[in-house]
Amino acid sequence: MRYAMLVDPRAEDGGVVPWLSLPAGTALNDAAEALERLLTAGDRPERLLLFVGDERIGATSGTYLRAVLGIQPDRGPGDEVRAAAPGESTRFSLIAFRCAVCGSCAYTAFYDDRYRPSCRAGDHGPMELR
Repeated sequence: MRYAMLVDPRAEDGGVVPWLSLPAGTALNDAAEALERLLTAGDRPERLLLFVGDERIGATSGTYLRAVLGIQPDRGPGDEVRAAAPGESTRFSLIAFRCAVCGSCAYTAFYDDRYRPSCRAGDHGPMELR
């Protein structure tokens, strides 16, 4: 499994957990970039499930991914003398969805209304954009 390095062996799979769904055939580097963007976003879920196409990759955690991917804490102006390239990556933009019934979350790296995520916690139907 080429995405195995993104799976936290200690992350438990139980309960209602947000998930990230990526298109089938997503490269490992692109999947890692999408996870990094999710972890540095405002919500910052601590645990989530990763799906690539129809394949369930597994559960992972923010702590594990920060260590594996080498994600550094946010820095402000003056924290470091080295400057980063301006702008953001244009490869993926994460889209957040929420179930209107139970509030469970899902994330995708693409939007097509035909493939909107459905709630996995119950028979609640398609999720809504957050």
